[in-house]
Amino acid sequence: MEARDVPIPVPALATELQFAQRLRKHLEEEQLLDGRYRLQEVPGGRVALPVLEEKLSQLRLPQEMPCGLVRIQDPLPSRAARRQTPAQKLKDQLRRLLGQSWSEELERDVPRSWQRHGDLVLLSEDSFRAVPWEKLGPALWETVASALGAQRVARRGRVLPDGIRSPSVTLLLGQDGWVEHVDNGIRYTFDVTKCMFSPGNITEKLRVASLPCSGEVLVDLYAGIGYFTLPYLVHAAAAFAHACEWNGHAVEALWRNLVLNGVQDRCRIHHGDSRQVSTPGVLL
Repeated sequence: MEARDVPIPVPALATELQFAQRLRKHLEEEQLLDGRYRLQEVPGGRVALPVLEEKLSQLRLPQEMPCGLVRIQDPLPSRAARRQTPAQKLKDQLRRLLGQSWSEELERDVPRSWQRHGDLVLLSEDSFRAVPWEKLGPALWETVASALGAQRVARRGRVLPDGIRSPSVTLLLGQDGWVEHVDNGIRYTFDVTKCMFSPGNITEKLRVASLPCSGEVLVDLYAGIGYFTLPYLVHAAAAFAHACEWNGHAVEALWRNLVLNGVQDRCRIHHGDSRQVSTPGVLL
């Protein structure tokens, strides 16, 4: 299932061109003008001035300026809106989606940051938890994806205490959780719903990558998806690596990553507890 960029009509007051600037001033003074969109021409030679959906109940039409309420099907973003940050764009599109149901509670529930892996956005566990969001169904996640330029959306939960730190991630929009991440020129692929990706340890990863390991054989006791196995093989030029890992999902990702980076012939994966599979008789 892919995100659909479905246009949400924007309410506006349409008036004759000669009244447009006076009406604009009036709406600005009443804090009703929606500055996210440009004034647009509508049929009949009139000009439509976008107004805030959530303030329609406060709208009082000035008698001296003939105008009527219309809806713009394809609103054009204003110059200021084109300079918006992704977080601002997300909030604005959600305000449009909810209209008069928008509230301060919901605004506090909108995330200001997230992780991004290619076309998948991974939200924090405390985002979109208020009850009103549930009523929107798939439209919520399609709007989030559209605002952030993504195709898939997932949300983190708490890491499970199962010994392998399995992520509790729910895929909200999309068919699968496989993503690709490039770190220091190395390609990593993994399923965000089954494996964690650690963006940290940058200093240590760079140190490992700079080591002169030509001709060396190494053992990685906790290989994961290849955080350190791959830098040793790709950048440090190790001759061979024994990678121990007991999480089956990580083992699958590790094998894919070895192939992605063309080093699968220089690594042997040992699936199991490193205390058992790393003994000399088993490992070698």
